[in-house]
Amino acid sequence: MSVSTAEMSKYLDEVVHLLVTDENPPRELDGLDHERCAALQNAMLKHAWVRSGRNEETFPEGTVPFIEICGLERPEENLHPSVVEFYRKARTPYNGTPGKDFVHFFYNLRALVCSLGDHEYCFDDDDETITLYDSTSQFSKPDGLVYDQGSHSAIMHLDIQDELDVDQPWQYLESILSVWIEMIQRQKVAAISNEVGSERHEQHEQGWLVFHGPDRDSLTGLQRFTQDAEPWKIVPWTAKDLEEALEVWESAVETIEEEMQLSDAETTNGLLNVACLDAAKIPEGFAREFLTKARRPRFEFIAPGFKIPCAEDFIRQPFIGISIEEDTVPPILLFRGEEMVPTEGIWWFGRFSNKYNHMLPDAPSSRDVPECPSGLYFSMCHRTHGHPEENGCNLVLPFDFENGFAKKSDGMPAEKSFDLLQAGTNPFNDNHPLAITAFLETVRENVESGHWAVDEHGVSGGLDVWKQADTEEHWDKYFQPLGPGMFW
Repeated sequence: MSVSTAEMSKYLDEVVHLLVTDENPPRELDGLDHERCAALQNAMLKHAWVRSGRNEETFPEGTVPFIEICGLERPEENLHPSVVEFYRKARTPYNGTPGKDFVHFFYNLRALVCSLGDHEYCFDDDDETITLYDSTSQFSKPDGLVYDQGSHSAIMHLDIQDELDVDQPWQYLESILSVWIEMIQRQKVAAISNEVGSERHEQHEQGWLVFHGPDRDSLTGLQRFTQDAEPWKIVPWTAKDLEEALEVWESAVETIEEEMQLSDAETTNGLLNVACLDAAKIPEGFAREFLTKARRPRFEFIAPGFKIPCAEDFIRQPFIGISIEEDTVPPILLFRGEEMVPTEGIWWFGRFSNKYNHMLPDAPSSRDVPECPSGLYFSMCHRTHGHPEENGCNLVLPFDFENGFAKKSDGMPAEKSFDLLQAGTNPFNDNHPLAITAFLETVRENVESGHWAVDEHGVSGGLDVWKQADTEEHWDKYFQPLGPGMFW
């Protein structure tokens, strides 16, 4: 179901001029940009407030400036002046409890807090951190969005047990808030009515009666699951994700065909037909939509060593058909590589290894780790947990990177065969694979620049070309940054 822009983003539209963009970058200030950040955060909260089913008129009385309930008698003694000003301007709900009539700030964050100095293991004696928003209860030891008053930068650190390091990609708070608003605008995260999926008990003459709320939200068409942080719902993939992937696919294919100097000809819509997808047991979802709508290229190789799928090869999926948890989409091999690789050590293959191994007729032992083709896979996705990214992808190469030049999007070394074109530590969200558009943009950019050669079969050179990612001269050609207006 489509959502009108006016209904979906009224309050967010009012602060669009404050979003971080290339033309409107963070300001260089001695401290937190409290006016900009408070305006962005209040717009998000008001959006959630109204979409949850509350009246706009109740927002001023149902929320308070956080400084009034922060729990510090003299906040000026513990906090940088700019943080104090942020707390004066930023509003937060003051009633309700999580799980019962509460407006969470975001899908994985509860509300503004002011937890001081809980990260000594990262900063030693110079710990000036604040947990600015606390995580929801789904994390074993919740932490949240951590703000460092020394560098005036922040990072998502949802569980205190997760690694936290000064060398990670800490961001301006306004950049993080801008990414979250982008996610809402793209409907990756949606605020829906608290009535959806609810139960209300009322006592009548005939006893207690149960009244059920609607199964789906009237505006977005979304359902609620028990682990959702009301009013938020994160979506595995959106119409915008599919539209963007198809546009970048078309651009990459056109770029390759132009380099091949192919004449204009009729094109075939659909990489693979429905019969092939049925035979391969591809479930309904992003992968199936993409494969039925993407134009079929007039060449064989989309990237060095990676083949456009034909029906015969595509049906031989290594992980499809294995019994898995409900609502989990297994890895789907999209572009097959020329070599096999062991699944050992690839965590997102690991949960399938034993099941897969039992399917091999000549497997001598269930302890043996099976092999699978190298290539580009649509990522495994659990649609109802964490940060589901059904349009995510993972590149699996038949070699590791040992020179220290290959980098993940967080700037840290990409060392493993499956690290390239992945986020690493994601400062904006739960960790999740990058969208397939990151791979397709890499293809288009390298062909367009002439860095990758083409021949009569498409992109040439074989899998060894990817080793250039681990060189001082070419690492940046295999790198996609995170941030507002980019990948997140």
